[in-house]
Amino acid sequence: MRLAALLASSAVLVAGCGDSSSDSSQEHPSFAGVHERTKAAGPARFRMLISINAGGTRITAEERGTTSFAARRAHLFKQLPGGQFPQELVVIGPYTYTNANVQAALADPSVRPWTKLDTRKLTPKQRHDQPDELAHVQAPAYLPAGVSAPTYGGKESDGTFRFSGRVDPKRLTGRAAPAVLTALANDYPGKTFPATFWLDEEGRLRRVLVRYSTPQGTKLTLDTTYADFGRKVDVTLPAANEIKDISP
Repeated sequence: MRLAALLASSAVLVAGCGDSSSDSSQEHPSFAGVHERTKAAGPARFRMLISINAGGTRITAEERGTTSFAARRAHLFKQLPGGQFPQELVVIGPYTYTNANVQAALADPSVRPWTKLDTRKLTPKQRHDQPDELAHVQAPAYLPAGVSAPTYGGKESDGTFRFSGRVDPKRLTGRAAPAVLTALANDYPGKTFPATFWLDEEGRLRRVLVRYSTPQGTKLTLDTTYADFGRKVDVTLPAANEIKDISP
């Protein structure tokens, strides 16, 4: 779910790669080239936890699944606040399949539970109003590229290496696809912001944690983890008679 939608819900309820590392020790992987190494490692399992605290009201959402970093292939699940059924999405190239009609299908067997959308047929306005879900879950992997002076914080008990730094969104221009830049703009501050990163022994990004507050005082936390690099992305679809094409 987009952060804007979560923020709207809360309103209702209440009313990189870095250039260098500051530690030259060889006891930890280099922070430089984190995104490139992560992408080269192949598809990965991910989990994104989103928490919003507005005026003491806390809203949480979770997204998980498997994504490729090199191609448009992903299988995603989203558990939204108040949602009875997890949302499921399968992305294959320009096509996005979702179980958007599953609840309606339970009440009416004639309704096809899945939808198919050819994103190439969307207008610029439709693309703006319906941001790219795949870019949304890939965006955190680009954040290291926005850090110019990372600080090494030590090795954790799980074997990962912790770094911290300030992400400058301007440094990401030209380093990420337009859809990813849009996702970054939707999910993170427009100005520099602090972030904490955890790398594995191969220098791949395993976790990125960002906490910030909006000008209105709403507190947001985005905690994303990547694991099981090189696994296959399961893009198995339901039967054709269960899918309705909703492309314009």
